[in-house]
Amino acid sequence: MSSFVSIGIPVTESVAGLSETIDAVLGQTKDAFEIILVDDTTVEEEGAVCRAEAERDQRIIYVRTPGRFGLLSCHAEALSRAKGNYFLWLGVGDRLAPEFLSRCAARLDSRSDLALAIGRQKTFDDDEVSGEILNIDAGDPVRWVETFLEGDIGLDLWYGMFRRAVIETVSFRNAVGFEFAFLAEVAFSGKMETVEGAFCERANATPVEAEEADSETNGADKLGVLQFQLQDPYLVLAVQLFCNIAFLSDTFQSLPRMERLRLALRAYGRVAERYEFHDEAQFISFAVRTYPESRITDKLHDLRPHIAQALISDKESKTLFEPLSRAEEIINGLTRLRIGSLPATSVERDIVRQVRERFDRTKSAGFKNRAVLALALFA
Repeated sequence: MSSFVSIGIPVTESVAGLSETIDAVLGQTKDAFEIILVDDTTVEEEGAVCRAEAERDQRIIYVRTPGRFGLLSCHAEALSRAKGNYFLWLGVGDRLAPEFLSRCAARLDSRSDLALAIGRQKTFDDDEVSGEILNIDAGDPVRWVETFLEGDIGLDLWYGMFRRAVIETVSFRNAVGFEFAFLAEVAFSGKMETVEGAFCERANATPVEAEEADSETNGADKLGVLQFQLQDPYLVLAVQLFCNIAFLSDTFQSLPRMERLRLALRAYGRVAERYEFHDEAQFISFAVRTYPESRITDKLHDLRPHIAQALISDKESKTLFEPLSRAEEIINGLTRLRIGSLPATSVERDIVRQVRERFDRTKSAGFKNRAVLALALFA
């Protein structure tokens, strides 16, 4: 079957540039597509513009939200309505070169291991091309995620052409930095490639760039996120990466528990290296408020005895943490998240007592080293 592309255009603020964006899609050399126009405007005149644009072509599907959804919810709504095997979002005012759809779709057709085909930004008025070429192709899925986090993460990824089967099961959450967590799941699911000759011009900022909000209150309303997230947006971003990879996302369930945790901590650390947190000690508080339904503290509590018991077991420690630097990486990462600030349960207090008693009795330097690491989880 010929590839079919769904294009989601969320309209949440101004309609200025909407006509030009639709012109660019209708002018594509590939004609097997649909446009899903999600109207989330609050001004009647702007809603009238959206309806008029939707009447231009039978391939345009008009969706009116029942209320103020916000940016990310409108992106999710567009995806939920899609029928194509490939999908991309466009912002109002964005433009595509005439061969963008055909080039990206052809590349996805030819490579079943690709999850995302990426275009490059180009200013059409002066033909200036910007943005780095990103090709994530080597290694295994864990390495794909690490390469993604090490790369230049820009708008071209969020607005690239996705294999819809990869992204339709990802759970959307109204949170600052969600697109990073979303793209990390995509990276684990398949490879990414910048497609030669696929050019686009972006008019708008990424959906969750909170730093451009006029105020915390106005920014939260605009983005549809909780206001506390704008106090430390990069910490919220890191919280999502850690929680999704370590606990919440089904995408990573093929990894053994310790490998999930190790990747989650590396993702968290990469964000911390790249961006400055205002108060990293707020990690647990932010995680609980970002995922109120997910019992994050319970999941962290479950980790502590699991890791501690594995460390003090000669057999399990050799299986999971050989060499010991593997355990050190995990313990150091969890200590950074202030996991020791969680009050110990009765089960955890018993484990701490057992570790200390055995530490005092043993002469084994290897056990003592592992015991110190285990106790650090509760310090």
